[in-house]
Amino acid sequence: MKINLGFIGKNIRKLRRQRSWTMAKLAAKVGMNEVPLGRIERGLNAPSASVIYRLSKELGVSVDTLFAEDEHEFRSLKHESSQAPFPATAGGEDEELPSRIITMSHDIIEAFCALEDICKAQKRANIPLVIPFDPTTRGMEALSEKVRYFAGIEHGVVFDYFELFETLGFRVIVAPMPKGIESFSYYDPLNQNAFFFLTARQNPERQLFYLAYELGKILILTYSIQQGVKLFQTDAASDSSGEKPFTANRAARRFAATFLMPAKAVSDTVEQLGIQKKHWSYELLLRIKHRFGVSAESFLYRLNELDLIDPSLIQPLKDRIHEHYGKTGFGEPDFSRRLLTPNGRLWDLVLTGKESKEGHEELLEIEKVLKKWKVVRK
Repeated sequence: MKINLGFIGKNIRKLRRQRSWTMAKLAAKVGMNEVPLGRIERGLNAPSASVIYRLSKELGVSVDTLFAEDEHEFRSLKHESSQAPFPATAGGEDEELPSRIITMSHDIIEAFCALEDICKAQKRANIPLVIPFDPTTRGMEALSEKVRYFAGIEHGVVFDYFELFETLGFRVIVAPMPKGIESFSYYDPLNQNAFFFLTARQNPERQLFYLAYELGKILILTYSIQQGVKLFQTDAASDSSGEKPFTANRAARRFAATFLMPAKAVSDTVEQLGIQKKHWSYELLLRIKHRFGVSAESFLYRLNELDLIDPSLIQPLKDRIHEHYGKTGFGEPDFSRRLLTPNGRLWDLVLTGKESKEGHEELLEIEKVLKKWKVVRK
């Protein structure tokens, strides 16, 4: 009886694509021709013991990984390697993701990487993800300024951050998630890139905040790895002054706020409109906050922090905002004016891949995966 070893070829192909290698490159590394390697990947031929050894060596995985017949076993073995994308946590403070969400993220990450390979698309981010910073409140604001500079937007106001992140080469995925999970991200060390997962149920303001928040987590993670030290305290750490410790989670939130509302952009906007500190009204606050794509409460906080509003106006405006939140279940006052395009690059790659003869059957499987997880398409 002939034993089907086609799963070995599939494992080899996944590992090759994860590294953004062409079949010709891998064939050259293991000292064989491209044609027989292609037959192995397609499950037409079984690799010899010597080829298996050379493949495991060049791909940087164990032989067991290549022979993992079960998908979950393959993923478990593959993710032992530092080359595989792994979840980014805020200094170890995040709770572990539910098993279903982990399965979803792995499915979508593999589908995304396969699409990039089929379309011969770039996998590396266009900005550095290891950027030195001081683990302080001011340090996180300075980090956000650096990232905006690298992104080419500096002090400008951005209308669609989804489009910006995708232009920078990041992978942004919006999909349904259980209540209590707003976002999470995976760092891709091999390609120095990241995957950002956002829940589909939130309004644009919260989606944008969590997108920037996850980028902050990635930057904290990469610099911590480079330095080989833990840069922030934990929630359990005590402070003699009684103040809350500046944790990695708080640092990432600080990064997000200042990234979306850079001091110069907010100050310039207020100055250009000639808004005096005592002249802020509820309607004016809502109108201006829409420019930055943030919540009314966070914009009010930023105005106060930058000394752009009279302190006597803070509480009355905050009370009115909270009154609206209470009536609408935290819906944004004056609704949301942002028209975001979720999963734009992902579905663009699907359409691009359909124009290519190579990988047509695989593309159909990828579409099934995306539909299975109800990945938003607009």
